[in-house]
Amino acid sequence: MRLRTSLLLLAVVTALPLVLFAVLAAAFAVQHEYESFVSVAKSRNRAVMAAVDAEVRDTVDTLQALSVSWSNLSSDDLRALHEVAQEVLATQPTWNNILLHDTAGVQLVNASLPLGTPLLAKPIAPRSIEAAARTLRPAVEDLAVAPLLQNRLGIPVRVPVVRDGKAVYVLTAVLDPAAFQKLLAAQNLPEGWVSGLVDNKGRLIARVPPQPPGAMASQDYLAHSRAADEGWYRGNTLEGEDTYTAFLRSDLTGWTIGYAVPATLVSGGAVHAAWLMSAGIALSLTLAAAIGFWLSRRISRPMSELAGAAALLGTGKSAEKVPSTIHEVERLSKALNEAANAIARRDEALRLSDAELRQHAEELRRANVSKGQFLATLSHELRNPLAPLRYGLDLLRMRRDPQGLAETEAMMERQVVHLTRLIDDLLDLSRIDRGILELRRERVAIDAIVRSGIETAKPAIEAKQQELVVRYTGTPLYVDGDPVRLSQVVSNLLNNTAKFAPSGGRIEIATRVEGNQATLSVTDNGIGFTHEDSQRIFDMFVQLDASRSQTAGGLGIGLTIVRSIVEMHGGSIEAHSAGQGKGATLVLRLPVAAAPATVETAPVTSRPTAAQRRILVVDDNIDAADSLAEILRLERFDVRVSYDGAQALELARAFRPDVAFLDLNLPGMSGNALAAALLEEPCAHALRLVAVTGMGQKSDIEASRAAGFHAHLAKPASTDEILRLASEPPDNVIPLRA
Repeated sequence: MRLRTSLLLLAVVTALPLVLFAVLAAAFAVQHEYESFVSVAKSRNRAVMAAVDAEVRDTVDTLQALSVSWSNLSSDDLRALHEVAQEVLATQPTWNNILLHDTAGVQLVNASLPLGTPLLAKPIAPRSIEAAARTLRPAVEDLAVAPLLQNRLGIPVRVPVVRDGKAVYVLTAVLDPAAFQKLLAAQNLPEGWVSGLVDNKGRLIARVPPQPPGAMASQDYLAHSRAADEGWYRGNTLEGEDTYTAFLRSDLTGWTIGYAVPATLVSGGAVHAAWLMSAGIALSLTLAAAIGFWLSRRISRPMSELAGAAALLGTGKSAEKVPSTIHEVERLSKALNEAANAIARRDEALRLSDAELRQHAEELRRANVSKGQFLATLSHELRNPLAPLRYGLDLLRMRRDPQGLAETEAMMERQVVHLTRLIDDLLDLSRIDRGILELRRERVAIDAIVRSGIETAKPAIEAKQQELVVRYTGTPLYVDGDPVRLSQVVSNLLNNTAKFAPSGGRIEIATRVEGNQATLSVTDNGIGFTHEDSQRIFDMFVQLDASRSQTAGGLGIGLTIVRSIVEMHGGSIEAHSAGQGKGATLVLRLPVAAAPATVETAPVTSRPTAAQRRILVVDDNIDAADSLAEILRLERFDVRVSYDGAQALELARAFRPDVAFLDLNLPGMSGNALAAALLEEPCAHALRLVAVTGMGQKSDIEASRAAGFHAHLAKPASTDEILRLASEPPDNVIPLRA
């Protein structure tokens, strides 16, 4: 009867963790890549808007220099001013006109028309003229037409001409929209991508792909850009294309810049991978439920409870302004020199902006490629263990000999361990990325770290019959570090080396001291890599060419985690290779610490027997609760099971348990609330509370500590750890740590 029960529980428990692993991994990958797209797109917008603002500021600087350098303005010699204005206009490739108005807006000089041509008595854009004259500060207008110049479009930039503290004229340079069109075109956007500069009235100043200046921007863009100064939305372009668009408003001009990426590039790959993964999960759950149902019939179990369990499984419940130092009494030569400096600064700013735009475009392209590669690899790595697990269930059904059953169970356990390691790597990467990975430092020997890492990586090395040579330094070396994390670093390095070294190959790990640094090197005779690969091998999601390795696999994050942990310890790591097919060496360096004064050896204690200790198991997942209870009963514990918090509280009052294993996500009364209630009972002085949950973040552990739990175990918890906590007396409980 025990064997039949074990077979049914194994089929169900093996399938359940796959749902959680796949959902967590897919959600992490999709969210991370989406946020990368948003961040890069917004950074690119800031760079473009900085270049646009620089063009406007340089125009203002030049106008201010000219306003004080032309003595004709002070003497009201408009004829001489007209001649000088035409000369200056010929030197400014981004200007299409120079104008002079009085403070009432009457046009006095137009450099694009012959002297004596009748000029406009009323200004086309009076708002900016009035603002410049009233505030004595520069003003920037939106797109405006020039009626006397065949309605030519331009952007007036105005500065007041001040005499005795009052504005007497308004000097205007009209910027050519083509200058901004050239700036946007220099981005070399891929086909289907859109970038546009829009004025305060919603009209296009410049756009790629080109649209006539003055045309209105799309309704989606106008609605979102008028509601916020910066943002990201999904909508349609003027051509009707579905895109994600980042926009940013300039503090200087009030204009907005938009950058649209086709929606298929942002979310298409993630959606496709999610559908494939969902189909695989659904198939695996269906097969697991079907096999479990069939096995239960073979051993004559009632079908009603298993039908409910199968139904439950199926549900899957901005740049600073430059101050001007120009004064009217300064000589003409100094003013002209300042104008030249302003033009030089503008040209330099444009050059730097162009280089920055190209860099951001390349970063976007790399992010998109890395996203696709990582999602494909993640889907492959999560689906791979499903095949041996499914075949293992078939073997359990067909084989009856004890040795065969033991081999099959061991194989299935290895696959579950493999899936757990994948999720642990993803969670470590998430903690590192958010800066919440904690180190528990102590004085630790390098030799001990090496031995621990070798023990973890030994199965991978022995599986390929590789020779492992270990060379310890003659002098003991110590470092201040987290022994668990440093052992993880060594095992990751050895696993990576074993993957790319040939079967029967040679791996050498050596320790030595170099100055004030402890050095650990791992060398193999494997596939090697190019010099370019050595520069990027530690980057996130980067993998060497799998076609050159006999064992492709992995998520491309192991060495990223290694580098992050090493740098958190104040160390460094680098990779060397003489080229493809010539092996590789990974070199890790950590600061040396002084040897400890004494070395204490912890006493060895054995786990006490169950001795009929009373255990309460509470979990709304019936299969999880029953399977844990059965394991405890097999160890001769007295066990009671409850599936909700209120029932568990009533049961505890009568049962008076010594230990309670509680899930945190319970219907009605949560696990934390149940723990607080149990601690109020008269029997609470001898009660140990253990949280067994899928919630393993730092905030979850802090919440369970506050509720009174003595320990916090993340699912799937180790059976040895469960039995240790169930067996030990209350005074041997380890403290709960975040």
